Amino acid sequence: VVTYACTGKCKHCSEGEHANCGERINPEIAADAVRKIATEYDIKTVMTFGGEPLLYADAVYEIMNAAKELSIPKRQVITNGYFSKYAEKISEVAEQLAVCGVNDLLLSVDAFHQETIPLDVVKQFATEAKKCDIPIRLQPAWLRSATDDNPYNRKTREILNSFVDMDITAN
Repeated sequence: VVTYACTGKCKHCSEGEHANCGERINPEIAADAVRKIATEYDIKTVMTFGGEPLLYADAVYEIMNAAKELSIPKRQVITNGYFSKYAEKISEVAEQLAVCGVNDLLLSVDAFHQETIPLDVVKQFATEAKKCDIPIRLQPAWLRSATDDNPYNRKTREILNSFVDMDITAN
């Protein structure tokens, strides 16, 4: 967990009101922990998440650079895609994620996230990540199950369908 700070106020969030959102992980200590653990274990995956980890993208870069140096095969970031509204910053973050070897970007998009997170900015980030050849998967939260028919799931399906033209699909 990079931080509990988040740009969303999602109803389903396990962190509630994000009362502890002022803190973040120390990038150097986190990267060093990855290195130390890798000397003892055959790590297959390193994942950063939060809150919204890309609010502190420098920490994500440090952790992922360490994982890349160690040839850890899967380097994942789970994000809601809304860490900035500025196109230049969004592009810069996508480029840096590619440089540090992120090879599995999981975007949290669904009826709950999009109540407070603007979908157009998330799509802008997805577009920039695709330009950098970062594989993207959509990770929706479903009410009850993906097959359940309810207003939240219908809205989630609508949101997911809006990514089809970008050639990005849900898990």
